[in-house]
Amino acid sequence: MRRALPVYIALALALLTAVSILLLYALRHVLLILFVSILFAAALSGPSEWLHDRLRLPRGIAAVLIYVVAFAVLVGVGWLVVPPLLGQVAEFADRAPQYADRYDGIRKAYGDLRRDYPALPPFDDQMSRLGNAILDRAGERASSLPGNLFSMFLDLLSVFVISLLLVTNRMRLRGFTLSLVGHDHRDRVAEILDRSWARIGVYLRAKVIVMAIVGALTYVALLVIGVPFAVPLAIIVAFGELIPRAGPWLARIPLLSIAALEGPRTFFLTLAASILIENLKGYVISPFVEGDQLDIHPLVVFVAVLVGATLAGPAGAFVAVPAAAIVDIVVREVLVPWRKEQIADAGGRGEVPLRPAGARTAARS
Repeated sequence: MRRALPVYIALALALLTAVSILLLYALRHVLLILFVSILFAAALSGPSEWLHDRLRLPRGIAAVLIYVVAFAVLVGVGWLVVPPLLGQVAEFADRAPQYADRYDGIRKAYGDLRRDYPALPPFDDQMSRLGNAILDRAGERASSLPGNLFSMFLDLLSVFVISLLLVTNRMRLRGFTLSLVGHDHRDRVAEILDRSWARIGVYLRAKVIVMAIVGALTYVALLVIGVPFAVPLAIIVAFGELIPRAGPWLARIPLLSIAALEGPRTFFLTLAASILIENLKGYVISPFVEGDQLDIHPLVVFVAVLVGATLAGPAGAFVAVPAAAIVDIVVREVLVPWRKEQIADAGGRGEVPLRPAGARTAARS
């Protein structure tokens, strides 16, 4: 019975781990809302602390004031954007016959290509499948739109309330966390908490600035080139910056599609402008605005985005990078030093490190 006890304990721990993983997966939406709230609280903490120190405002009132100013800015931008947006939607309806003629041209060109390559599927069948898929998807979206809007409103309200509570009670939560840590490690843990909080706050504020700059540059470029629907396309490209790496180019798919319908010259000019803006963002805008506050390897960023998108869609991809930054800090500042201390202690006690069996056999011979 005593010999079997470790086996029973290991099985119980494995079962508890599996149940915990399933529970976390079931609560992933709640955890996502909580982490987004932490991101917004970290972004608000800097300006709210400034208002608290300069104007002697309570942190909660300062955070509410920042939210009010941000909402007023969004309303002002919407006031400027919505009228031309509606006008360009109406313009799209007027241009529909032209796009239909170009569609017929593409259809004829595909037919000529299919005569040379008979293995290609029929163009009409492919377009019919694509159209049916789009209509089915649009029908599903339309039927679930009221429920989705209500859920989005509850999520935004939750983020607003939780972020305000985190801003107003951050120091209290920080003190409670440090009270659970041994006195010898308290200063180190406090430094890690403050660094993580500062890094994700700067990241979110910088991301909003980069989005605004990229959206404005895209809008100006589309006006110069003559691409229609510049306002909605520039907004889509700006929001694509929320998802690192792949997001900016995924958001440009509608832009390049509209440009292709305008002709080869417009398409190549739009593609060149997109490449120029992305390089300008990568080499000038992002280093100047964002700096190296996250300091994460690109491979870690890419894997984190894939994992976040798989678990929670676009929102998961958005929070994946700051979450990876926090994990990176913990690994660098906690796990790596702890492991190095273990290795140093083992070396100081004269313990021989484990060697492969082949090496031991060779040593005996």
